[in-house]
Amino acid sequence: GNSDGSIPFDVVMELEAGDADADYDAVQILADKIGNISGGCANCKVRCSGISLIDPTVQLLGLSYAACLKTDRDDGLFTTVVCTRSGEALGLVYSSKESVVAALECGRGVYYSRSRNGLWRKGDTSGHFQTLHRIDVDCDGDALRFTVTQRGDDVAAFCHLNTLTCWGEPRGLRHLEETLRKRLKDAPVGSYTKRLFDDEELLRDKLVEEAQELSEAQTKEDIAGELADVIYFAMVRAAKAGVSIDDAAAELDRRARKV
Repeated sequence: GNSDGSIPFDVVMELEAGDADADYDAVQILADKIGNISGGCANCKVRCSGISLIDPTVQLLGLSYAACLKTDRDDGLFTTVVCTRSGEALGLVYSSKESVVAALECGRGVYYSRSRNGLWRKGDTSGHFQTLHRIDVDCDGDALRFTVTQRGDDVAAFCHLNTLTCWGEPRGLRHLEETLRKRLKDAPVGSYTKRLFDDEELLRDKLVEEAQELSEAQTKEDIAGELADVIYFAMVRAAKAGVSIDDAAAELDRRARKV
């Protein structure tokens, strides 16, 4: 490859003139060229910075991305961590070159099932599908991270045990969010959260009151307590409006890019 890591002119031309209907083997050969140029992407962010894909098909994009990965597994699969937009790990799965392409094609979480020996489109059977937002490769170039929003008509569950994560029920903010969603649908008699859902003026007053108390708190303990109160009332407001933690995380990411 070129010393600056850029893709040679003849390969750029081949990409630009590529046939969108080229067969899989032809696209794979081209993707492997890109992988060879990148040097296996041991230092992907530096060495691949000059590689350009001009009007690539989804298949070429996915295979080219996978060609920059490495694996020491005999089956050629890539260890894949599936996370929420807030960075919470939902579970550990495996990806193949073909599953990466399939995920990009449909915008969903698609992986490789070792037990079925084939593609696993998460949710096709259970209904617990995923909206795919992002794919990242780790610093060593041998593992993937899929950032998704977990869906489900009955419950947003990644695990086959019907929990959000493969490590059991969530804690912290995610646990609070799920509790609020349940209260919104079916709250017990006397529920304070239900009162907040039903009384917009009460909810607004509590938000303002707790924000004021947070601004006036002095000790670490008091600030933590007041912050917890503000988060609770803010999340009640969000839950009523159908806004999730992941929605807020996505907005923060968008704002970070403008700084």
